[in-house]
Amino acid sequence: MGLSVDELKGTALVYSGGLLDDLHAKTAHGLLRVSERFDVLGLIDQQHFNQNSADIVSHCHKNVPIFEDLNQALKTMDKKPDFMVIGVAFGGGKLPNKHRKIVVDSLENQIDVVSGLHELLSEDLEFKAKASETGATIHDIRKPKTIEELSFWTGDILKLETPRIAVLGTDCATGKRTVCQFLSQDLNADNIKTEIIYTGQTGFLQGFKHGFILDATLNDFVSGELEKAVLNCAKNINPDLMLIEGQSSLRNPSGPCGSELLLSADVHGVVLVHPFDREYFDNFEDIQYELPSLEDEMNLINSFGKTVLGVCINSKQNIDANQIKEQFNIPVVNPMNESVSSISESIKANLF
Repeated sequence: MGLSVDELKGTALVYSGGLLDDLHAKTAHGLLRVSERFDVLGLIDQQHFNQNSADIVSHCHKNVPIFEDLNQALKTMDKKPDFMVIGVAFGGGKLPNKHRKIVVDSLENQIDVVSGLHELLSEDLEFKAKASETGATIHDIRKPKTIEELSFWTGDILKLETPRIAVLGTDCATGKRTVCQFLSQDLNADNIKTEIIYTGQTGFLQGFKHGFILDATLNDFVSGELEKAVLNCAKNINPDLMLIEGQSSLRNPSGPCGSELLLSADVHGVVLVHPFDREYFDNFEDIQYELPSLEDEMNLINSFGKTVLGVCINSKQNIDANQIKEQFNIPVVNPMNESVSSISESIKANLF
């Protein structure tokens, strides 16, 4: 009997497929920054091999080597890893043909494969046959739950007094989960017992204790699964504060998420992440689908009766944070370059 996905734990290599410096390698980035589920031994990346992770990704918890392929990794490392984790959110949630080799190589070496893609690799005929031949297992963490395992929203969350903050973005792949991590670290260091409610595959893979994978959940049950995760966190850990990771954005046309966090999680405030370098929604540059302005998004959030308590800048440019602070009278930081403590202070001032 194999492990259930909740029981996954052990040593791992992470596959970033030549995309370690790309925003879509966000699972790899997340595991390099925080990983309680896996002890990451290294990465497989065809473009950045013979370097170390910290040469490419900031704020690495541990600086690990990057290998060109699995063969080089196994020859170099002292021990074979338990898992190969797919660390890229490929477009459309499918594994491109040019990246199939890493799955085959891993299974041939009796290394379990962990995938958060929408495409269920365990149902691929070639992979299925190879896994059966070698005894390795493919763990698809986005495999949808059955209806019997899911919950409807009950309204019990409305009785919960524990403060809750939604960390939303004006687009997908803006660093919402990373902002959750930085805020959690800062608040916990200040003796505010803070827990993260994950809503995506990377948060699960990092080992956060409470949450669910929103885009692998039947739509009618999203609100209920969110409520259940929050209530379970309150019951099991009793934190002072919860940070709820947003998915996509309120107005991304391919996945307009966020209202569930505002309404079904009954949050008490919002931290908003805005990608200032983008003019159009990610992956919709060709049709020029324009991103909302920061002001427009804040007004939309206000229309839900929620207040934005801080703004995080996602940009490689030098954005004038002071101008934004003066315009909206809230703290504004670039979390990759500076402390998020001013946003933590805003949260505490408004909720405690």
